[in-house]
Amino acid sequence: MSHEPIYYDPYDYRIDADPHPVWTRLRDEAPVYYNERYDFFALSRFEDVHTASIDHETYSSAQGTVLELIGSSIEPPPMIFMDPPRHTAFRKMVASVFTPRRMALLEDRIHEPCRGYLDPLRDSSGFDYVADFGARLPVMVVSSLLGIPNEDQDMVRGWTDAVLHRDEGQTGMTATAAAAFGAVSQYYQGQIDERRLRPRDDLMSDLIAGELPETSGPRRLTDAELHVFFNLISSAGNETVARLLGWTALTLARWPGERARLVENPSLIANAVEELLRYEAPSPIQARVLMRDIELHGKTIQSGAKIALLTGSAGRDRREFPDPDRFDASRSTNRHLTFGYGIHFCLGASLARIEARAAIAETLERFPEWDVDETAVEMVHTSTVRGPCRVPLLF
Repeated sequence: MSHEPIYYDPYDYRIDADPHPVWTRLRDEAPVYYNERYDFFALSRFEDVHTASIDHETYSSAQGTVLELIGSSIEPPPMIFMDPPRHTAFRKMVASVFTPRRMALLEDRIHEPCRGYLDPLRDSSGFDYVADFGARLPVMVVSSLLGIPNEDQDMVRGWTDAVLHRDEGQTGMTATAAAAFGAVSQYYQGQIDERRLRPRDDLMSDLIAGELPETSGPRRLTDAELHVFFNLISSAGNETVARLLGWTALTLARWPGERARLVENPSLIANAVEELLRYEAPSPIQARVLMRDIELHGKTIQSGAKIALLTGSAGRDRREFPDPDRFDASRSTNRHLTFGYGIHFCLGASLARIEARAAIAETLERFPEWDVDETAVEMVHTSTVRGPCRVPLLF
């Protein structure tokens, strides 16, 4: 046990580069941790994060699921920043057009762009796995679902990435992020206006035409609500999958024996995706607001407190996962919390899994071995998403 005081700060770049040592100390020494500077409590053990994820009456999402947005003047967006019964109505409507069956129909189609991105790189001495592949694949998939034209996809991804960025030690939106938010909002309004006149066979048109069940009768989504959903689907679908694929390239390089097992036995890939999600969660922190006083691990937390649920830490909890710091492609007990749990379980989980399975299979078929230039790996900097934005592969 270290005698140094424990300090956890999701806005500290140094800590975010490798939070696992401090998360281990939180789990063992301070399972209810209080950050005085930003006024939040952090839960780091698997069972505590799991319980809080299920108990939406005690741990509310209605004031935000991002720490810095709780108590801000920003209008909470629908569905993800809601509790039942409003959350139930919005989720039911979105789930009707974002079904696992619809996502599953994409699986064979997703292999084709994987080949298209990777084949030209086969004879190279190395490439940036994220920039040249991992960040491009989810943009193509999500944009195709939404109906964003091919020529606009990289532009929209650049805007959504900029909106999420946070400077070190700062919780507010940067000027660049604010400009990007304005640009993407203007773009989506043009898409909404066009589809109201000429609907298409895409997710945007389906959401525009969808009806929200309410007690006073069904209604269509407002333009403001549509903006939020388009931004949510685009940013969540693009950013988190890109980070997952970045972690894939980095983790398989660090665990070459496990990579060799996947090359030899591709049937392990689906299980390996779940292990990757546990081992390095692309979205390792969610926020809630406490709705009643609670006692936990000998500490009293009062109603109204901001709570950080450290799903990334929960995935390495030895109380749930034997030998948690080992990456094991065949791990059989893998009830991870990376996609959330309970009513806020990620609607895009099926699609993310499909993309990861296809990406890993096509990568290993072409590149069974690689090294990573660890000195050139770069991380993204947001309060909710963690992972590499640059992973240079060497052959």
